[in-house]
This record gives sequence, structure tokens and C-alpha cells, in this order.
Amino acid sequence: MHGPATGSRRVVVLTLPLGNGHTAAAHLIASVLRRDGTRVGVYDPSEGMFSLFPLGKVLSRFYRFAVGWRDGAVHVALYRFADRHPAATARTVGILFRRRFRSWLASIGPADAFVSTFSLLGHLLAETGRAPVVSFVTDAGTVNRIWFQGAVEKYIVPDADSRATALRCGVDGERVSLVRPPMSAGGAVDKRQARRRLHLEDRFTVLVTGGGAGLGRGVLDAARALVTAGTDVQLLLNAGTNTGLRREFTELGAAAGSHCTVTGFSPDFPLMLAACDLVVGKAGWLTLNEAMSARRPTLIVDVVPGQEEGNCSFAEGARVGRRVDPGDVPEAVRRYAASESALREDFSFTDDRLSPAWADEMTEDLKRTLTG
Repeated sequence: MHGPATGSRRVVVLTLPLGNGHTAAAHLIASVLRRDGTRVGVYDPSEGMFSLFPLGKVLSRFYRFAVGWRDGAVHVALYRFADRHPAATARTVGILFRRRFRSWLASIGPADAFVSTFSLLGHLLAETGRAPVVSFVTDAGTVNRIWFQGAVEKYIVPDADSRATALRCGVDGERVSLVRPPMSAGGAVDKRQARRRLHLEDRFTVLVTGGGAGLGRGVLDAARALVTAGTDVQLLLNAGTNTGLRREFTELGAAAGSHCTVTGFSPDFPLMLAACDLVVGKAGWLTLNEAMSARRPTLIVDVVPGQEEGNCSFAEGARVGRRVDPGDVPEAVRRYAASESALREDFSFTDDRLSPAWADEMTEDLKRTLTG
């Protein structure tokens, strides 16, 4: 596809509120493309497809229920069904939402290319034939086969295992680009400077986070274990957008005293990463990547079954994360706080899969798709 220069083109990035990772990825992609002068719009179709039905809120609440009830039993069932029957799942979604989706899509104006950060959106977009579609896969490892349905022009995947899954699904290798995990300039802020800006003491600091959506029972259990054990470290408890988790964290913060700070969703999250020595959290792909960007090791205490298992395996294989039981977190934290060499023994950021040039690679890949 040939046409005017990339900077004069309009790219539309679509996402859905099923966990914060898809939305965070959409805005990350938009920021990368805008550096090159591309006009970019980020949209969530669930906010506009139905005038009287709050689909976005329903999806968000259902996702929280699905991953939280009985160790994610509902999410596991849906995930496995979609993986085993991707074509049937895509057809069903098309029957339910195709007409509304196309009407909504027409309302946001023309685009020269679309980028999807949610699997089924890529399928729905490709069906319209309006412009080239790029699917940005937001998990690593043996990802769900539902990602690779429809006439999507290009898939961007984060690792060799996700690329292999695409090939097994019959996707031509030329349509699959392996772009390394997002490695931004998150670690560029000096640790002491970040602590001063956040009004923290200059001491060993642990960031406990459930990601942007504040999900994960293990995250809360780990925070409780740290407070109950009286671990002599500084704690940052980040609840994301989860108001219930923030209430729980606030109670823990009151018990922990002055060495504990509780926050919700905040633009200061990169500063929190820069200020901490260790992250305790779940295996969400974007959260792990943000920690990798800041070169902060992660103790993984929550893994959404199926969806996040590949992310966890990647982090452990690259030695940037380690899966532990929430109850074992205080002992690990004491060990790391007492010895910097212990951190260096267990974690490393030298794996060649962790490239700081990811943004340049993604930009070039997207530009090639846009300009043909």
C-alpha cells in the first residue's frame, strides 16, 4: 500500500476495558506513532456502540469477577474455549456485535490503518476491509489462538513462542513481526531523586501492585504478609483503579505506620518504579514490561491462569521475575534488603531479549505496514 507520507496519515488504535493491559498498550502504541508525526486516535468501542447500555462498565466488572471468583474459574473456562474453538468464538462475536460495531466505526471517521490491542477487535476490524489492520498481541508465550483469526494484515508479537503459535495457526510468517518487550525510559529517573519527589525516605523500598486494574488476590495476601511480619522496609501499596483493594491497602497502611504509602491509579507510577528496589505483583504483560523498563526485579505472586502463564515464564526465563507464594514474600524481602548481592544473584537484566530499542523497532514495523 503506497500513499502520502506517514505523518499525514491517520491511525486508529482500538482497545477494550478487559484488564488495564490492553488499554495501556493502546496508549503506548499511540505515543510511539505520534513521535513520527502520525495522527493517532485511541478508542474503546464499548463506550459508544450502545447509546443506553453501559457495555464498557459491564465488561470491566465482568472481567474482575471472572478472574477473581474461585481462582479465576470463569476466566479459565472462557479462555480455554476460545483457544480450542477460535473460529467459532470469532463467528459468535461477529453475529452479536458486527452490525453495531460497523455503525460505531463509521462514526469515528476514516482511517488509513487500524491497530488493535484486543484479539477479537482485530477480527471485527479485518472483516470490514476498510483499511489495513495490525494486531498487537498483549501477552507472551503460547498465547490464545483467538488472536490469529481473520484477515489481519500484520501481527506484532513479543517473543518467539507467541510467533510460533501464530505460525501453527496458519498465519504466513511474513505477517508476523517479533518486536521485543516494551522497554521505555522508565529507569532514567535516579532512585534517590524519585524518592525525594514522592516524599519517601531513602531506604529499601518495595512496590506492591496489582497493575492498573488493581487485580490479584495474591497481591493483597503478599501485602498483608509483609505488614503482619513487620518487615522493616518502606512499602508502596498501589491499588490501581480498584477501590476495594485501595480500602484494604489503606487499612494495612494504618497498621504499618509511617513507612507505608498507599496510592491508587496515578501518573506517578513510573516514579514509584524508579523509587523502589523490588516489585511485588501479578504477571500482567505491561506491568512486567514497565518493571523491566525500570530494571526493577519482580516477585510474581499472582498469575491469571492461561492468559498470564506465558508472561510469567518469559520473566523467569529472562531472570527479571520470580514466581513465589505470597506467604514467602517477607522472607525474600528481608534477604534482599539485607544484601544487594542477593538481588544480583536471583535477578539479571542482561538477557538479549530485553532491548531498549523496542520503540524504534515498533515504529519501523508499523511504518512499513502503513506505507506498504
